[in-house]
Amino acid sequence: MTTPRVEVTSADIARIAGVGPNAVSNWRKRHDDFPKPVGGTDRSPRFALIEVQHWLEAQGKDVDVSVDQRLWQAFESARTATHPVDALGMVGVLLWYLHNNPDATIPSDQGDLARLMDRAEHYFLTETKTVSGLLDVVATTEYGARQATLLHAAVEAAAVNGARETFTSLCTHVLDGGSRVGLAPTSPELAGLMLDLAEPAQGLLFDPACGTGSILLAAANLGYTRVLGQEVNPSIARIALLRLAFQGASDGSSEYDIQVGDSFLDDRYRGRTVAAVVSSPPFADRNWWHDDLTHDPRWIYGTPARLDSELAWVQHAISHVSPGGSIVLLMPPATASRASGRRIRSGLLQRGALRAVVSLPPRLTSGYALALQLWVLTSPPAEAPVPQHVLMIESAAGESGAATGERTWEQVRQLVTSCWNDYLADPAGFRERPGTARAVPSIDLLDEEVDLTPRRHLALPPEPWIASEALEATRDALVSRLSSLSTLLPEVPDTGSLDLTPARTVSIDELVKAGMMFLRRPATPETASTQSPASVEARLLDARDLVLGLAPTQTVTVLSDEVGNPPIRTGDVLIPSVGRRMNARVATDADLGAYPSNTVIVLRPDPGVVDPWFLAGYLSSSASNRQATRLTSTVGQNIRFDPRKVRIPLLPIDTQRAFGVAFERLARFNLALRAAHNIGQELVESTTDALTAPLASVTTAGSTR
Repeated sequence: MTTPRVEVTSADIARIAGVGPNAVSNWRKRHDDFPKPVGGTDRSPRFALIEVQHWLEAQGKDVDVSVDQRLWQAFESARTATHPVDALGMVGVLLWYLHNNPDATIPSDQGDLARLMDRAEHYFLTETKTVSGLLDVVATTEYGARQATLLHAAVEAAAVNGARETFTSLCTHVLDGGSRVGLAPTSPELAGLMLDLAEPAQGLLFDPACGTGSILLAAANLGYTRVLGQEVNPSIARIALLRLAFQGASDGSSEYDIQVGDSFLDDRYRGRTVAAVVSSPPFADRNWWHDDLTHDPRWIYGTPARLDSELAWVQHAISHVSPGGSIVLLMPPATASRASGRRIRSGLLQRGALRAVVSLPPRLTSGYALALQLWVLTSPPAEAPVPQHVLMIESAAGESGAATGERTWEQVRQLVTSCWNDYLADPAGFRERPGTARAVPSIDLLDEEVDLTPRRHLALPPEPWIASEALEATRDALVSRLSSLSTLLPEVPDTGSLDLTPARTVSIDELVKAGMMFLRRPATPETASTQSPASVEARLLDARDLVLGLAPTQTVTVLSDEVGNPPIRTGDVLIPSVGRRMNARVATDADLGAYPSNTVIVLRPDPGVVDPWFLAGYLSSSASNRQATRLTSTVGQNIRFDPRKVRIPLLPIDTQRAFGVAFERLARFNLALRAAHNIGQELVESTTDALTAPLASVTTAGSTR
């Protein structure tokens, strides 16, 4: 069998060889025998992996490309010809066939390969007893050179690691970077918490918007005897079905059924009820067939407005759960307070359908910066008394009621499940946790707004008494900071002796294209599952930290990838993408190793061409701000910046460094000034709290507004 050609980019080569991205460019320039491109474009060429591997070995570099690496590189190559979801499904179907037919022969001819895939697709659809909706995917699948390469790489990996393990590994790679392939999979941690709130773990569980099947897979592992799912996209439904099929094949305990269709227009489980509905339905869907479903019998609590697709999902879920069964849905925070949904929220409260609202910490749920909510509901039994309380949980709050962005999934899960179990034991007697959890009487929620946001209904605990020693320490720190400012005060600049005749002016964009500067545009750092071998806990630097002169203030789990997801390095110039002024700064020691958020632009100049401090200082000028301001691009009172069009004078490097020294001194003074301001603000707030703390005893305890 002829080995298919796997293609790699320059960044892939750097990753494989364990070098920086500039090293590959240097190899291409200095070595005439470096492999020639076999595809791609002039700006982004692609090379044959086998040729690169042989060249690296000839250079004395110990490179061992594993079958897993070859598979991932082949998958990345296939993405240019096949949508990633379709590519993953195609590989999964072949691996499922090989898992059950290990003696099958894999042809090298593309025509024979297409016929083999036809047999594999037919076997998959027959064995899993799925619906005809997946036939649409099969009918449109093409098997060209890139697809053939991917399939052969999958076969090689399966021969070493096994078909099931190979598919699971590839799924992890693809789904961990869900935003890059148009997916928003539910994390295992979130799925676990949602299932904790859905009890009991037996009988039927249904996910009406199952996506890639993360919740169904977690439920099957937890002990639900049968899991049902519906997904509108047949390609994504195929992934869910494959994941469940491989899981069932591993232990024989899982029974499953995935249907393809729009849950609102084509409810494949109409009339069927289950023990639990757990789902993460799509948010803010304005095209959910509102006009066609005005008189739908599912809207027993009221017809949802066009803006309230989430409340349509709530009622769809209620229509499928048995009386007294459990429903857990992931909701955006606006659903709890949007005016158009007041009537439905009121109905849910009056009839006892809503049991709890849990607010999750911001950014804890991958892909979302909002503080998402979990709604726990039920289908009230006809003869049962209406519950009189709704549990409200603010899981981002610490023991003192103060919000924190550092809670881990384990901490959140322990807090929420502990509160939930205590509430189930005695809803009326639930012991309030100030600022964190409270069983709120339903009647208190039925006001003009019917706002179900947990924070609105949690009484804050009294402020702790602030010791005078702490105030004295803060005051002394401020005095020390203020006294040091005079030593950092910058001199009036004297540039008369410097050579200010530039060879030319050049834009940032031109420097980037010439390879003299690396530009990282605002992008969310590639996140990873906490169980991924490539994951690492890292600090996150955002625009607020830059503007306030702070070290990175957040911690996230990211993919550790020096090429595809590089951290901040020495000499990086950091720029806020949004703000009132484009104040750039060179990375400090505290910034090194952190990852830039989606509000930070990173410039990494060649220090032999552009001095980082000179660049940061020049970009912070009013002239550069005018050039970088994007027309008609504002956010509130802030401005969006794009430094690519800023033109800088390309002065001799020694002259740049002389300017850089002055700019660095200014930056140090600015940081000290900011630090003094921050400590002063802390002193003012702490002193105010110290003065008001004794008055807490005369205020109304337990106020919820």
